[in-house]
Amino acid sequence: MTHLSLFVAAIAMATGVLTQGSKDTAGGAALQGTWTLVTLNGQPAPEGAPELTLTFSGDTYNQALAGVVNERGTIKVDASKKPMTIDLGIAEGDDAGKTQLGIIEVTGDTLRACFAAPGAAGRPTDFTVKEGVIVFVGKKAKS
Repeated sequence: MTHLSLFVAAIAMATGVLTQGSKDTAGGAALQGTWTLVTLNGQPAPEGAPELTLTFSGDTYNQALAGVVNERGTIKVDASKKPMTIDLGIAEGDDAGKTQLGIIEVTGDTLRACFAAPGAAGRPTDFTVKEGVIVFVGKKAKS
């Protein structure tokens, strides 16, 4: 039960994960599609927990929990940075009106990301699990 509660709480925090217009379309191109979260803050998704997905289409994203979209917004990716930076402009959802800053890395069908809390001024600099950030790994959904 504790793992499920932690997972659900982390999902709620992650609702601001992706937003605002792409600076570099090459980095944005690798991000396109639907990603299913398989780990959150270093822990595997608990068996039986609702599936959390992020879908990127052009310069927009949506987040869905158990197939129900709970957040939408825009993304801005800068692939010239290592790791790539991403800004989520949250347009709909609990954190609407906030920007969420993060870093991402796409390798094949694996997405690794670290985001600050929605509205936080600083951007994470690495993928270390620590207080104040959301770290996750996603796998690309098969089309």
